[in-house]
Amino acid sequence: MRSIRILKQESPMALARKLPRRMTSVDALMTNASLYDRAALASQAFLGLHSYLQRQHYRGYEFDDFLGSPLVRYLSLNSLLLQRVAVQAGELLPLNVRPLLGIRKLESTKARGFFAKGYLYRFLATGEESWLSRAVSCLDWLLENSSQQYPGASWGSAFDFASRGGFFPKGRPTIVWTAHIAEVFDLAYSVTKKPEYLNALEQSARFIISALERHEDERGICFAYAPGSPALVYNSNLLGAATLIRWWNHSGDSTCFDLARRAMAWTSPQMNPDGSWYYGAGAQYQWIDNFHTAYNIDCFVTAHELGGEGLVPEAVIEKSYRFWASNFFLQDGTPKYYHARTYPVDIQCAAQAIETLSKLRSRFADAGPLADRVLVWTLRHMQKKNGAFRYQIRQLWMNNLEAIHWGQSTMLAALAAYLHFLPTPTGKP
Repeated sequence: MRSIRILKQESPMALARKLPRRMTSVDALMTNASLYDRAALASQAFLGLHSYLQRQHYRGYEFDDFLGSPLVRYLSLNSLLLQRVAVQAGELLPLNVRPLLGIRKLESTKARGFFAKGYLYRFLATGEESWLSRAVSCLDWLLENSSQQYPGASWGSAFDFASRGGFFPKGRPTIVWTAHIAEVFDLAYSVTKKPEYLNALEQSARFIISALERHEDERGICFAYAPGSPALVYNSNLLGAATLIRWWNHSGDSTCFDLARRAMAWTSPQMNPDGSWYYGAGAQYQWIDNFHTAYNIDCFVTAHELGGEGLVPEAVIEKSYRFWASNFFLQDGTPKYYHARTYPVDIQCAAQAIETLSKLRSRFADAGPLADRVLVWTLRHMQKKNGAFRYQIRQLWMNNLEAIHWGQSTMLAALAAYLHFLPTPTGKP
């Protein structure tokens, strides 16, 4: 196993502050950062976040958890509009009033999935069994906490939620959460060869095939976002297709391959001429954002690597990536939320960018340097002294909420992926 050299135990913020103030260009910043080792910056950030999570017992608040308050639920009067307003208020408030509203810190299934991914990548990078043990603990927790309401294995949120897509009661599984967790079980099986992890991937595919409605037309199919929620969302359809392709890769299940092919065929033509992606079909979904675009690219890459050019042409990946890399980042590495404006700067945009760019180092020459810039910017601006990452930076204020899934789990996975895919001194990942 390849090991990462750890320099003296200093926080990433302390390392960053040692950079000379007169060096303001990104190139100068990264050149000087290499003196302290980019791996050390990411390693210290990972360890600081891991320590924070242990102190929190892997529980936390979420930016969209306001309906977890009995008072807020009562005041919302079962109105979807008022429920959506409540969720938006919880997202925008600069002060965390959740304890006053009776909102509890909770465990999150999607967070556990990202924690497991982070620990698996860290094990692969270091060979240290302690990281594998932590990943196994998260995976076992997920096996015990999958939904019992639908066929197969699936996962949902620990609190009620309302959005443009409707009202989602706690526990209702979504294709997005299930697909992200299925990806981790696939990775875990490749590392451990434990049959229960391969079975979890199979059962995730079963959920997608058996429990979700499908939109179907002459182009192909689009899987529902959740049971009873047939929204036409591009990234969720691709995530579902990627799960089916992953299971097909192990089983040779032709039904899974055909459904994944039809989902990819339905989604690919939805790409805008410039390579951008709306969130979904319909007037209410006409925005273009950073991390959902990254999801699309990840899914296309997975499908291409496992299913070949006939499943997803390289040109689709290239066009999507070029728009994403050219429009969602400032020169200093700031990850923009929307392609046409910067704010809010959001921690999941930063985390997903670092992870996706790290995976693409060997495919695109500019992906690695961009990952470096986003990493350094994120550590300097979004990691707090306690090791956690703040939720958002807005134009006039910061939201320091330590969102357990949205910020902490995604950043743990991102930092570990960065370290795992970081080239060695010989230039090989």
